[in-house]
Amino acid sequence: MVQTMNSPTVKFQARSSHGLAAGFSLIELMVAVTLGLLLILAMASLLAQQNKARSELDKSAAQIENGRYALNLLQSDIQLAGFYGQNPGPTAVPTALPNACETASMANIDAALALPLQGYSNVGSSIPTELSGCLSGADHVDGTDILVMRRLHTNVASTLDAQRVYVQTTPAGRVTDLGANAASFTLLKKDGTTTADRRAYVHRIYFVSPCNVFASGQTNCTPAADGGKPIPTLKRLELSVSGGATAFVLTPLVEGVENMQLDYGVDTEGVGGPSYPYLQSPTLAQWPEVVAVNISLLVRNPAETFGHEDDKTYSLGLAGSVGPFNDGYKRHVYSSGVRVINVSARKE
Repeated sequence: MVQTMNSPTVKFQARSSHGLAAGFSLIELMVAVTLGLLLILAMASLLAQQNKARSELDKSAAQIENGRYALNLLQSDIQLAGFYGQNPGPTAVPTALPNACETASMANIDAALALPLQGYSNVGSSIPTELSGCLSGADHVDGTDILVMRRLHTNVASTLDAQRVYVQTTPAGRVTDLGANAASFTLLKKDGTTTADRRAYVHRIYFVSPCNVFASGQTNCTPAADGGKPIPTLKRLELSVSGGATAFVLTPLVEGVENMQLDYGVDTEGVGGPSYPYLQSPTLAQWPEVVAVNISLLVRNPAETFGHEDDKTYSLGLAGSVGPFNDGYKRHVYSSGVRVINVSARKE
């Protein structure tokens, strides 16, 4: 008897690729990580370049704004120099340059009105005598110009500050005195009863200082100014009131101004226009005849640029060229010609 045995059936099940958990080899992981790092590095490099470009644009924009603002300040004051209301000002030229720091003598202040502009060219470490009473050598950059400007305020004074200087004018007369001496202002208008206009006296001295903000406890520029990195700054001294007394008040105006050079056009023919050539240092007799000024300002960026070396030279009018400085600051010269309207118009 033959016994038939059923053989076990062996079933093979195909292993679908969808049924397995997909994985990466070590090499694949390393390639992926490397590509990711390269992408991150590229993005970081791009971001750094964009930040650097933005930083340089900000520096350049600040320099342009500072240069133009400094020019506008000087242009506005020079144009108005010699404005004395209804009066043309003194006709007698002083026998010497007036004391530009005068605060006490009203007679001296009045006589100085004969010089709407009074400049000093290429001033070194020794400050001229006429300026030594209110400006020290430590606060002035050697080799730069200084400009003194005189005029009256364009608005008529409605009330008088006791320690401020005022000038009352009519076509035929002029009175200069402190507001405390109101009784001195006796001039009348044409009707014979109305008090003539009184205007505040505007006396300003522009110069380039080696720093902006003094160090704590200091009264002039030192190496510790501006946090240990002094920033050259265009500044202004103005006759005003301080501490209840007539005094010059110091105001920093524009950072980054390294040099100021001024050339003066003198009217030698009495026609209201400048005669050529322009002069760096007019004589005492020529100062009342200055009818035009050429301004040249050298302005630098507020901060250095990494990798930049300034190997350029810069032309500053009749003073010639300065540089190269061989540092990391980018610079530009801002220049303009200005007409002294009140002086030139009276000659036309």
